Order: sequence, then C-alpha cells, then structure tokens
Amino acid sequence: MAPTLYMVHPSPPVRAVLITAKSIGLELDLKEINLNDGEHLKPEFLKLNPQHTVPTLVEDDGAVLWDSHAIITYLVSKYGQHKESLYPKELLKRAVVDQRLHFESSIANPRLLQIAGPIIRKGKTKIEPEDVKLAEEVYAFLDKFLDGRKWMAGGHVTVADYSLISTISTLEVLVRVDEGKFANVAAWVKRMEHLGEYGANKKGLGMFRELIESKLTTIDVIFIVDKMAPVLYMVPYSQPVRATLMTIKALNIEIELQEVSLIDKQQLSSTFTKLNPQHTVPTLVEDDGFVLWESHAIMPYLVDKYGKEDDPLYPKDLRKRATINQRLHFNNGVLFTLNVLGPIIYQGEGTISEEKVSRVREAYAFLETFLDRHKWVAGDWVTIADFAIIATVTSLDVVVPVGEEIYPNVYAWMRRAEGLPYYDENRRGLEIIKNMVTKKLA
Repeated sequence: MAPTLYMVHPSPPVRAVLITAKSIGLELDLKEINLNDGEHLKPEFLKLNPQHTVPTLVEDDGAVLWDSHAIITYLVSKYGQHKESLYPKELLKRAVVDQRLHFESSIANPRLLQIAGPIIRKGKTKIEPEDVKLAEEVYAFLDKFLDGRKWMAGGHVTVADYSLISTISTLEVLVRVDEGKFANVAAWVKRMEHLGEYGANKKGLGMFRELIESKLTTIDVIFIVDKMAPVLYMVPYSQPVRATLMTIKALNIEIELQEVSLIDKQQLSSTFTKLNPQHTVPTLVEDDGFVLWESHAIMPYLVDKYGKEDDPLYPKDLRKRATINQRLHFNNGVLFTLNVLGPIIYQGEGTISEEKVSRVREAYAFLETFLDRHKWVAGDWVTIADFAIIATVTSLDVVVPVGEEIYPNVYAWMRRAEGLPYYDENRRGLEIIKNMVTKKLA
C-alpha cells in the first residue's frame, strides 16, 4: 500500500511533500482535508496528529508523521535511496540542507503567513509597504545563500530547494521577486520551474493565486581566528544558544565560546555577516572553516559528528529521527515564533496581549499532548528535541507560567529536565532572561 498523505493543495508545506514524492517516484494516497469544515479538528484526525496540521503522513503500518520538513527528509531516506543527493548522508552537506529547511520553517514560512493571513482571514485588501519589506528581507537572505551556487544548499538540488520553492513561489504571488535586487533568487526560481518535479507545485499554487486575487483590490508588484577547537558565536541568554550549549555539554565537546554583543550590533559587522549572512546566533565555525548556523541544524550535526554510534540524542532509526525532526520544527515554527519576550526586552512593551497569551497556552496544549505516555518530547529518552524545546518553554514560562494543574505532563517534563546533568547550560542564560524581563516589566 502507498503511504497516505492528508493534505490541501494550496498549502506550501503540502506542495513541498508532493514535489519530493514526484522527484523520487513515490506514489502517495492523497486524502484532502476540508479545513473550512474543521475536519482537521475532528477526534479521528486529532488522534493521528494532535497539532491538527497538514501535511500528515500515515504509513501502511499505522506510523504517523507530520511537519513537511520531517516528512520530506524521511521520504527520501526511506524511499529515495536512488536519489540520495536530495538529502545527502555526508554530514556537512546534510547539515547545510537542515539549516535551509529550518530557515524555511522559522523565517520564510512565518513571513508568508504574516502577510497572507490577514488577507485570507481578516479582510485585508492591499499589500502594504511593511509587507513588501517582510518579503524582501527573506529574498535578501536567500540571495546571499545563492551566491556562487545554483541551488539552495550547494551544487545540486536537495529537499531544501523543494521546501523553499513551495513557499517562495507562494510569497511571490504577494510580493514579486525584483530581479534587479535579487538576481540570484530570480534565476533560482526559473531553474526550479524547469524541473520535472516542479509540476507538483503548480495546481496548489494556482489555487492560492486565485484565492488571493479574489481578496485583494490590487496586486502590488512592487571573525575567524586561528584555533584548534570549533568556535561557537553566541549570547548566553539566547534560547537557541542555550539548546546548543546543552547539546555540547551532553556530548562533552571542547568548543571555544565567542560572545557577540547584539546590543552593540556586532552581529551586523561585515566580519560576522561574511560568516553568517543571516547574522544570527548561534553560529558554529569548525577548525577547517566550515560554517553552520541555526541551532536546529547545528545540534543534529554535532551529534552526528561527535556523538557515539547511533547516539540516542539523535538516533539513526528513520522514524525516531523523523519524530525528533518534527519536534524541532514545532519548536522553530510554532514555539519560537510566538515572539513573546522580544518586544518586552527590545521594544519596551510593558504588557502581553491576551492574544499572545492564548497562543502560548495553545502551544503548551500541543506539547501536553506530545508528552502523553512519554517522559520526553520525542519518546522515552532524552533527545536534542528536549534541549531545543526546554530552552524555549522555560523562557515562555517566565511570563506565561506552565500551570501544573492545566499542563501536568509539561510541568513534570520540565522538572525532569531540570535534573539533567547538562541543564545548567540552560539555567544560566535563563536567569539572565528573567532579570531582563523583570526590569522591563517593573
């Protein structure tokens, strides 16, 4: 039997899976979900996927996986061995692909939703200048990623291209890629459109375009030093940094820590942006000059390179690894993008809106479900998904407490995490966050 994919055609994440399946010659049994009728909220679907999202993949033996990024890497690993280059086994190449996937889930797709959401659901009828700015920031990052290369993660097509083209082609319906500003991106889009598997993107993209055109009144076109140990550029209070530090401690790796002053905008210096054009922390630099950023890409890379054989922190079993990947993308695409603390710390906001509090509690509820019958977020043992999510949830807990009575599973998991021998790597930065927030809200 073919795997079953619960889906809706206009969804960019769904289209990324469809492109991948077409590329590897995998037949899927497509089951379309009517989101308008709330089919994704019915008990039978929630039993499959408590996060009630599409795409959701169900194997013929009943195994379930959701989040497109986890699904496409799993499909290539299981069914696409003849196209291994789509998700290469070589550690450095795979880590770059993972970084691009996390860029899509944490930057590109949330920006798309931020622009399209008010148009689709709230009656907004025009693309505003701030929408153009949001989209062009994404295009600018991608243009730098493509400097000197034809594809997003190197010299050949990977699942990172499939994931990003489904989103960028959708975003371009709203804000055109200006070829004069973003020549690399424009050329990449054209190359993608000439691939045979791109045909799987067209139907859903056309449906999205029709929907947007019906809603809008107008469519606007508008520091490396000599070293032996790897270097991690970081700030100790950053949630992604803290997750990475827990991984480093668990693996007992010797790494040189270089603190970057975000307040003094050191991350925007030409030296740092040459390392990481996205100018984020953490950024890892290996002793041979290899550079990797995005904590969710760094942590798997570190385990694969420095961990023991089949390390339980990120095991080699495809399904276990796919579940961990899903949880990592949940952290990056859901929890981290809640952005509750940023406006308090950097913009001086003195209160948190009820809408944000509600969204945080909804995210806690998802996590509560993940922890049903499991001690840890991806199973019955500690993984890097726990490191990523505990760093984020403990930060959110500063302003939206995790109540033991409402979220007993999450509360108990947090207490277990506090007992881990590497939890101090989270605690130190968390105390800084608590002090910063307390001062701002005083």
